Amino acid sequence: MSSSKLKNLLGRFRNVESVELAAVVATDGLLIESIAGPGVDVDAVCAVASNGLAMADALGREIDKGGTVQTMLEYDHGIVLIEPISNDAMLLLLANTRDDLGYVRFLVARHREDMLDALSAI
Repeated sequence: MSSSKLKNLLGRFRNVESVELAAVVATDGLLIESIAGPGVDVDAVCAVASNGLAMADALGREIDKGGTVQTMLEYDHGIVLIEPISNDAMLLLLANTRDDLGYVRFLVARHREDMLDALSAI
């Protein structure tokens, strides 16, 4: 598998009407691969999202609930979904509505191992 395989997997998320950004991001905030709609500042969103994962991990440790499995942040005009896919990378999805949340979470579970394989091949 290669970067093109990872891009194809991310494309499956972008095919969902509400998903504006699908990205794999290093835990330090550096972009690995993404597909985004027009007007999305991918680098800025990825950099800030890594802080969101760090916050979720810290909260999990503080309340003795373990590591982050998935984090969802809901806003007035959309959601951000962050899921670690390895110790060094996370899946980041930005959507303009929560209407497709169940389907998006299904896709994440379905393609998690494929993303990990594609990431390992880079």
